[in-house]
Amino acid sequence: MASNTGSNARDALVKEARKYRSLNSIMSWLDRYIAWPLPPRPSLVLKIPCKTSKEPGEIQLYFFTASAESTDGRADNLSAKRPVLINFHGGGFSIGHPLDDSRWFAAVLHAHPGAVVVSVGYRLAPEYPFPIGIEDGTDAILWLWENAFRYNLDPDRFAISGFSAGGNLAFTVPLRLHEELAKQQVAKTVRLAGIVAFYPPVDWTKTRDERDATNPIAPQKSMTPQSVLKFFDSSYLAEENLPRKPGSDEIDIGDPYLSPGLTPSSLLLVAFPPMVAIYTCGWDQLLVEGNRFRDRLQRFVDEGAMTHVGGMEIEAVIHGFDKRPCFFMGNPKRDRMYEDAMKQLEVMWEVKDLSQGSSMSDHSSHA
Repeated sequence: MASNTGSNARDALVKEARKYRSLNSIMSWLDRYIAWPLPPRPSLVLKIPCKTSKEPGEIQLYFFTASAESTDGRADNLSAKRPVLINFHGGGFSIGHPLDDSRWFAAVLHAHPGAVVVSVGYRLAPEYPFPIGIEDGTDAILWLWENAFRYNLDPDRFAISGFSAGGNLAFTVPLRLHEELAKQQVAKTVRLAGIVAFYPPVDWTKTRDERDATNPIAPQKSMTPQSVLKFFDSSYLAEENLPRKPGSDEIDIGDPYLSPGLTPSSLLLVAFPPMVAIYTCGWDQLLVEGNRFRDRLQRFVDEGAMTHVGGMEIEAVIHGFDKRPCFFMGNPKRDRMYEDAMKQLEVMWEVKDLSQGSSMSDHSSHA
């Protein structure tokens, strides 16, 4: 009876997911086609097999490159190995699409026409709950590394970005990647160049109510109903899949694969790249945990254990403010956030030296 009850609950979540995905696709379509300037479309879409996960399937990879029209006549040396940005979209691990962050890709490719952006179509909950999204992201990076020569990619300049749930993946995927590379005994010879995370959830030990309590203005300003947040959590956090504390059946919600902000320092320093940037939103329930994680990483820089930590708090904006269609009005705060993130990415890609960082915003800056 319990099994049937669980199955029925899962079926109900799947029906709910279809509804929310339809609504999200409408919002994303409006942003990509009815808001100027129009963002780029993918130049190539591939499917690769899932290998890390026990659940068989395929992962879609959307490749974006700069068009001649978007570069104002500029051209990088395309015969050289190309830096890569691997992106994970948001949507509570349950909705969203690899095209949702196209305006971020446009900013990256306008500044660096020779770069390649790869947006990962990881499989979504509730059909594919934790940890499948993490495993799919790991497969995507491993496949790109293995095929770097074929696509003229620079394996030493692979950076990750992610928005919201994708920001969580931007931290948890490197942990799983480190585990896989350690199995292959190449963990010390292959490393990511950097992480750029936008308003990520990094501490699942806090309930939604506890998160709101850390930033009381967040529930007043939020446009996401509590019912949707509950759907996200119920979809991704399938109890039977969650990690347990050692020697116990008690769920470990603070496990690094769920709460990367709580990752033990010894693991964090070997699994994460030496450069990280975190952007948080002033009217977001995730503000405090994001800022706290950035401050923690900054202490590693102060101690000489990491190279650089950047990012900032964007004041007076809600979670996901950069994804709402602006039509012809523009979104200056989004543009400033992306501009600063581009400067962080330039350092990660070694396009710009840290000594030139006078124009870069540090972790204490606001916009």
